[in-house]
Amino acid sequence: MQSTLGPLHAQPQSSDSPTQPAEVRLSTGLLLGCMFASLALAPLAYPGYFQVHSGFSPVWNVTDLRANWSNLSWLPQLGLQFDPLRSAGLLPYYLAALLPVEAVTAVKLVMGLGWLLGGAGMFLWLRSWLGRVGALVAGLVYLYLPYQLVTVYVRGAWGETLFWGGLPWALLVATHRAPKSRPAFLVGVTAVWLGLGLSQLGLAIVALLFLGLLALTVYRSSGVLPLAAAGAGLLMAGGLYGLRPVDFIQPPPTPLTDHFLVPFQLFSAHWGFDASRAGWNDDVSFQLGVVALGLTILTIYLWRREQRTTSRRLRFFLAGAVITGLLQFEFTAFLWRGLGLLVTYPWQLLGLAGLCLSVLAGAALRFEPRLGRLPLLAAIVILVVLSVYRYLEPQFIQPEPAWLSRPVAALGEAQLALLDYELAVQTSGHTVGLERGQTTLPLSVYGALRPNDVVLLQTTWQPLQTFEQDLKIFVHLVDAQGHVLAQFDGQPQAGTYPTSRWVPGHLVNDTYAIHLPTEAPPGPYRLYLGLYDEATLTRLPVPGDPEGRVILPVQ
Repeated sequence: MQSTLGPLHAQPQSSDSPTQPAEVRLSTGLLLGCMFASLALAPLAYPGYFQVHSGFSPVWNVTDLRANWSNLSWLPQLGLQFDPLRSAGLLPYYLAALLPVEAVTAVKLVMGLGWLLGGAGMFLWLRSWLGRVGALVAGLVYLYLPYQLVTVYVRGAWGETLFWGGLPWALLVATHRAPKSRPAFLVGVTAVWLGLGLSQLGLAIVALLFLGLLALTVYRSSGVLPLAAAGAGLLMAGGLYGLRPVDFIQPPPTPLTDHFLVPFQLFSAHWGFDASRAGWNDDVSFQLGVVALGLTILTIYLWRREQRTTSRRLRFFLAGAVITGLLQFEFTAFLWRGLGLLVTYPWQLLGLAGLCLSVLAGAALRFEPRLGRLPLLAAIVILVVLSVYRYLEPQFIQPEPAWLSRPVAALGEAQLALLDYELAVQTSGHTVGLERGQTTLPLSVYGALRPNDVVLLQTTWQPLQTFEQDLKIFVHLVDAQGHVLAQFDGQPQAGTYPTSRWVPGHLVNDTYAIHLPTEAPPGPYRLYLGLYDEATLTRLPVPGDPEGRVILPVQ
């Protein structure tokens, strides 16, 4: 018997066919998809921002771009270090900068746009093959993949979110039967893949390899021209980066081979907010998704039970899910000598595995039409949402306005940002104007420093990458001639929260006390602030200061 998942460009049977589930209209399918997607997007509407690994870097750069529209060679340079292959591309920044809202809101809107595009693109791409009900389920499974939630609410990787949202559209235009106006069709394919390359170029190149395999194994001769157009789009994206002073071949921030997974991590229900670290005991969730896996297993069972000959497409996506899953394990290290130039971590290909599983999940409704009818369809949709509902609770913060324009200083290779600082003076508690129990006064209220005063430097840090070692913090109080009058050296938060435990994107508040000596000359004074490795006495570099110091005025 010929499979309903059969030949290339096969059209779905009519809605009244006994082997097909009741179809929903195109507009109704998109509306239902958006309604169910609203639960995933709801946290984006909350006030404030998230403690995500990217920190406030997207917000800083959007603000900077709005102030530098005339700079045609603009690149994101605040916060995370820009890498043309592995970093978020230019498209999300320009989209956010064009929106007439605050930068924080604009960044969240672009994240939401990418997410919605992914679900809608899956529906439109698969509806002629899986039917609209099957495509609707595939779109919802794709939208609610745990990896999608991690990308937005844990990592804050908005360029990658836009990429995964655009990928189904890129596959839609590249696998669509070319209309009579072929030149216009190829221009459209090129434009969509150009947008993909401007979202995250390294992953887009991986996607082009994926499309190439799809064209060779499924679409064969009919896929050559769209494949060429997709490649032209990515070449144009690379050319746009090439006009800027960037180095395409940059070493990864961490050794890629330190981040292979072990099998249980693909099925673990653990959910954490820490950064990915070397070893198996990782706090990031890498699960494939219980519903995606369950419906995929059901698809395979139904196919074998009915002894149907499966289509080339179904075999391709089943192989794609298996291969991208296996690429997470250490025995594939030899393959990552090339792929490692395109991504930061092997597990970034879990998004591709999730796409394949979503296609297979939707196929279950084509093999078993009863799954596409109420109440079973409602049960599947509800299960998709409930399976990840407890993960829709990001860690929120209410940022101060001063934190969102640009950091006070950046340290290391985009490792650490000083968001804010305040100076205060410790008093005896009997100073006029102090409330009962208050022991500090802001320096602006206290006035000029005097000998024997205790100055308190109150800082707000935001790490943007992990630290492998425990660094010490130094604070030097110097006079007008640069002579050190007093200093502080110690671990953050009195040793209770060392830098090796700092989580990217999370806020670290700390206070350092400096005692002015009795013989201190009158001001003005300055503070030198920084971090160093106690074993080597090597300081974290600070742009603009060869000695690795953040220079803060005191008076």
